[in-house]
Amino acid sequence: MEYDKIYINGTAFPWTPVHNASQEDVDLDAYTNLEGYTIRNRVRHDVKTLDFNISVLTGAELHTILALRDPVWFNCSFFDEVAWGMVTKKMYCSTPKYTKFYIDKTNPDNNIYTDVQFTFIEE
Repeated sequence: MEYDKIYINGTAFPWTPVHNASQEDVDLDAYTNLEGYTIRNRVRHDVKTLDFNISVLTGAELHTILALRDPVWFNCSFFDEVAWGMVTKKMYCSTPKYTKFYIDKTNPDNNIYTDVQFTFIEE
């Protein structure tokens, strides 16, 4: 595997290497008390997310991304800055957001989708 690519179930994902990556903490019922101290009930630490914002996709390309959502879970391999190497995580794809332009009334694969945004999120 090449470290500058993201792999979905062992196959290189075509919309890399440009993406945002982060490590998130997941808290349950975090709050700030009256003295100004934040009380955190940390459920998980260092949850990986990969955020994509793609300028333009065809309908066929968007269909490829939407196909990642069934089944919900997939194995995603990517370079992780915390591990400083390739890791494989069980992830799911968030609901994509986009602007749709109807280009071809007979074939939706030819339509254009702009400002496509979605995230891969670790289980």
